[in-house]
Amino acid sequence: MTESHFPQGEEEILKKIEILEKNANASMQEILDIVLEDACQITRSKLSFFAVMSKDEQVLTMIGWSRSAMATCKMLIKPIIYILEDTGLWGDAVRERKTIITNDYKSLLKPTKKGYPPGHVELEKHMNVPLFYGDRIVALCGVGNSDSDYTENHANALASYISKAWKILQPKVPMNTL
Repeated sequence: MTESHFPQGEEEILKKIEILEKNANASMQEILDIVLEDACQITRSKLSFFAVMSKDEQVLTMIGWSRSAMATCKMLIKPIIYILEDTGLWGDAVRERKTIITNDYKSLLKPTKKGYPPGHVELEKHMNVPLFYGDRIVALCGVGNSDSDYTENHANALASYISKAWKILQPKVPMNTL
């Protein structure tokens, strides 16, 4: 693959996976922190999150936010469990079963846009990539606020990375969240 296909180059993604593999015995939080920072680097984003999906694909459990997202977020209560039907735009990736890219959040007119609660990180752009295991969505990785527009190349790079990273992260995720 050329660098134009993957923003950082496929070789860089493989190097990031090698680092994850070397840290496979680390805690879930340590691995997740690496995955979230890598997601930001791969897509040139300022923030990221990772959620796992229930077997019936009706409940998302947030298992992590990037350090930058946590530093910027001023919400007093940060929910962990989200019922899919109650989610806004970020749930569209599950409902539509595909990557969702929003490059102009403020101007977007879509029925699922619900805004965000007071104290939430201000969004300018965001991209949510579902992770499939066979026909089932098992996780969702989102990134936000890149300085440039998100493209299919960003989506492909992030999807490639998270599908490889999931093999290392998934055994660490508590079964009651899947």
